[in-house]
Amino acid sequence: MRLKHFVTYSLIYIGIVGIFVFLQNANSYTISFLGLNLTLPVALWVILPLVLFVIFAIFHNSYVAFCVYKKNKALKNDKALYDEFAKNALLGINKTKSFKTDTFDTAKSVAIFLSPLLKDEVDIKNKQIKDVIEILKLLESGEVVELRKYKITNNNPLFIKNELNKLNLDPKYATEILKNKSEINDELSKKAFDVLLKNCSYFEIKKHNFKLTKFDAIKLVDRYLSDETFEMTKEDFYSLILLCEFDTEQYIKLANSLKAKFSPDALIAMFNRLRSEKDEANEAYLYLLYEFGMIDALKEFINYNDGYDKFKILLFLKDSGRSIPASYMFND
Repeated sequence: MRLKHFVTYSLIYIGIVGIFVFLQNANSYTISFLGLNLTLPVALWVILPLVLFVIFAIFHNSYVAFCVYKKNKALKNDKALYDEFAKNALLGINKTKSFKTDTFDTAKSVAIFLSPLLKDEVDIKNKQIKDVIEILKLLESGEVVELRKYKITNNNPLFIKNELNKLNLDPKYATEILKNKSEINDELSKKAFDVLLKNCSYFEIKKHNFKLTKFDAIKLVDRYLSDETFEMTKEDFYSLILLCEFDTEQYIKLANSLKAKFSPDALIAMFNRLRSEKDEANEAYLYLLYEFGMIDALKEFINYNDGYDKFKILLFLKDSGRSIPASYMFND
């Protein structure tokens, strides 16, 4: 209630009480105090305490209103100070600001934490906010934290970051992330699938039944060539090579790299099959024939096909007693 309304209603109430008492008792009453006698109508003696109460109430309300005014003014000043403080914090400028209220204490600490340069200087008194900031620091440093009590959704950036941290600490966790996925369509599943390709067995990769892209196939072929523990069947490897869509030079490099993985007969058979589906694999097939000394088969192919001048030169040099490795003619 506003002060003027309070005064108005109080005066009306006092007037009504005074009139009612006067109508009931119009006599006077005398009070003696320290030798002084004060005679007033009974009605005035009744309303006098009410008048005193109203006067004290007016002073009290005025004082409260003044305090509220001072606080609001201080808050307004603090808001302007905080705007300046937040700007400086984000710029990495550590300027001390003297706030008159504690309203912005937590906001100040959060602003410092969000600063790219001052976050290590943060001192937060609010325990809940402090706990959250500690969690953010742990997540940023790559740790795994407990987030269930905050009831955040699976698409929340903090949840995703926590899952990525789990993935970095334990590559096998990729299978847990992907087990209920039917397609790779978000940041987390893409990262998990990439980790799966780099760390899990080919059996585990196939079990998820995702459609491999050209780039996925290249990653798996490279891993097969560099990691002796990564195994798969010849048929699986052949399927991956088809997906890779290599050019002529890449097929030759692949053939040269596979000499340590397959027997000559198995490797030649693979590339003989491959060239029937990919013309780019023809030279790699001829490269293997030359490297493994299957000269008659190479000559037969050359005689019935145009081009392949590099192999004609290699055969000419070999027939002339100046045999050189096929790698001299190709950039492998």
